[in-house]
Amino acid sequence: MGSVPGGVVVEATTTGDKKKERHDEGNKDGPSQRLVWMNSVAAARTAYQPTDVEHWANMVTHGLFVLPAIYGAVMLVLAARSHTHQLAATIYGLGLAGLFSISTFFHIVFYLGNYQFLKEVLHRSDRAMIYVFIATSYTPWLLLRPLPLDSWTLHLRWGIWVLAVAGIAYQQLFHERFKMLETIFYLIIGILPSLAVVDMMFKDDNSGLGELKLGGVIYVMGVVFFKLDGRVPLAHAIWHLFVVLAAFIHYYAVRTYLILPRAEGGGVGVLGAAGGGIGGALLDQCEVGGTAESPECLAHGGLVL
Repeated sequence: MGSVPGGVVVEATTTGDKKKERHDEGNKDGPSQRLVWMNSVAAARTAYQPTDVEHWANMVTHGLFVLPAIYGAVMLVLAARSHTHQLAATIYGLGLAGLFSISTFFHIVFYLGNYQFLKEVLHRSDRAMIYVFIATSYTPWLLLRPLPLDSWTLHLRWGIWVLAVAGIAYQQLFHERFKMLETIFYLIIGILPSLAVVDMMFKDDNSGLGELKLGGVIYVMGVVFFKLDGRVPLAHAIWHLFVVLAAFIHYYAVRTYLILPRAEGGGVGVLGAAGGGIGGALLDQCEVGGTAESPECLAHGGLVL
């Protein structure tokens, strides 16, 4: 069962943050054994130690979605109608599949407990993958939607990756230190670019905007549980479920409004937003008959592949 060092089992009570402790007398197989839903809050600069129940919840809540994420990524690439769409779909799909795969692999190794070096590598990779996933989630919108020619937002195509690399570097240097600051970095890198993207990109075509906003709000709500290990039972697994829901909504938006042709991608979205997308139409003009110097193509960074 989920015991903390020293044979002390911590159980959640109805009083919220208060916990009661009982000493484990070694009767692990007895009928009176209880499920332990939560351990003590981690000490500074140390990782939280989940109970067995939490381990299983962490593995299942992302493990069930590894194959669907891989399948969805492949379907995006196959549905792409141009080289640029394929590039965007590949980057986004790799981020989506990588997020669930690395998370699941880490939690499995963490539960097994016999591979400390591998667990450390995967833990760092799991945290770094959050930054990668943020960047890959923005990439299809930055590649496939027109941006103003005179706007600094054109630089977000590479700027979002600079932010992701900076976040990963910080995370690797200060792993499990300054945990709250790390969470703030996740939020900054995830939210700040969206303000510019929403302001500049959706002035003429707001298809997909509702889904992007909803998914972003769900991610931010999930971050609350990301920081509540040892205070809320199964907090990390709850965070996983928020990620799954938000990722599904964003996947729907990318597939419907960016990857599929307008004739197939139109219609009513998750929030009733109109389908279509002039970004895809403009990009088609560039790739079929336009030139990299035309205004429409320059808005896409001259991406004529």
